[in-house]
Amino acid sequence: MNCSFDQIDIFFDDFKLKKTTAMKKNILLLVFSLIFISTTSIAQNYTKGSIATTSNETIKGRVLIDYETQKISLKKDLKESSYTFSQVKSVTLGTTTLVKGDIDGTAYYTSNVVSGKGSLYKINDSQYLITGNNGKNVVINTDEKSSKTPGKLAVLFDDCNSIRALLNNEDNFNAPALRKIVEIYNTCDYGIYTPTKKEVKNATLHNTDQASFFAGIGAGLNNVRFFDNNNSESLASVQVQAGVIASPSFFGRIQGNLFITLEGSANFSGEKDFDTNTSETTSFRINSYRAFLGLEYLFNKTGKIKPFAGFSIGVTSDSFEGNVDGFNFDITGGNPILAPKIGVRLQLPNQKHIGITFTYVSEYENNLSFPVNNTVIPLIVNNENVTLSLNYYF
Repeated sequence: MNCSFDQIDIFFDDFKLKKTTAMKKNILLLVFSLIFISTTSIAQNYTKGSIATTSNETIKGRVLIDYETQKISLKKDLKESSYTFSQVKSVTLGTTTLVKGDIDGTAYYTSNVVSGKGSLYKINDSQYLITGNNGKNVVINTDEKSSKTPGKLAVLFDDCNSIRALLNNEDNFNAPALRKIVEIYNTCDYGIYTPTKKEVKNATLHNTDQASFFAGIGAGLNNVRFFDNNNSESLASVQVQAGVIASPSFFGRIQGNLFITLEGSANFSGEKDFDTNTSETTSFRINSYRAFLGLEYLFNKTGKIKPFAGFSIGVTSDSFEGNVDGFNFDITGGNPILAPKIGVRLQLPNQKHIGITFTYVSEYENNLSFPVNNTVIPLIVNNENVTLSLNYYF
């Protein structure tokens, strides 16, 4: 193939011209697209209509109501004007005329849809203002689905018990549904708020933790052994205790049956002479201070008589004051302890409870000693406790 240089130059000039023309077309197309998109996105918030000013002037154009700035914008002949709410008495959007009104201290442009004790006002095609009991009001956006809408309307219509079933069963709060709800409210048999059986049941399922405080008194016997002696003697004591029991909601179906317990107690005994289980003349009193953390399982939780069983772990601090073979001492010991328990609670007419509890504190050792002159005298005391207490739960 034979080509002259002039033909090659013409070919490249034609190619450059076509390429430049194509690029210009693409750029123009891109510019027009951007202008169209920008114009569309700006104009989509405006609605064809008009405003009526307080000076009795009607101006047509495209209207936008901005409740945040309390201003109305109007576009006409590529010119945009801005008006405050105080300058405009009504707005027409399409075929709907919105009149300015004051509701709970806030200015709204609305058209009245339903009037009565409860009223429904249209703000625009997707927003509605509803007024209810005691001057309360709420704005509902029909384009947005929210699980909070039934709750908002239930608060708004809190003097109409029958309407809550309708609210809870409604899936789509559109304009017809809102109109129906307000009309039903206006014909309601008004009364004081009373939860339905279903609401009570649902509230129980989502109930918060159950908890009770308690306080009581009791009596106990402390079986005391010394060193490796198998013989024991009993030391009587009086007891006071206080604490809290709680059944968290995450226990689910066993909430109200299973309780976590936290308890503190103090036990005070009189002085006793021990003469059968020790080789030395020994006399002392014991004051014990204990803290327990445990679990209790309550049977028959809906009945008047409620037996229970439980188990606790804790610590004890025992104070011994007395003498051995004429030598006085005042010393303190302690140990971890285990305490199974059984009892029963009786429900009172005021829904509080009285409980009777039998507690066994398993045997533990106090490895004690005290100095006399230059000698340290050992004293190992083994304790085993049973207590019977009466508690009031409140």
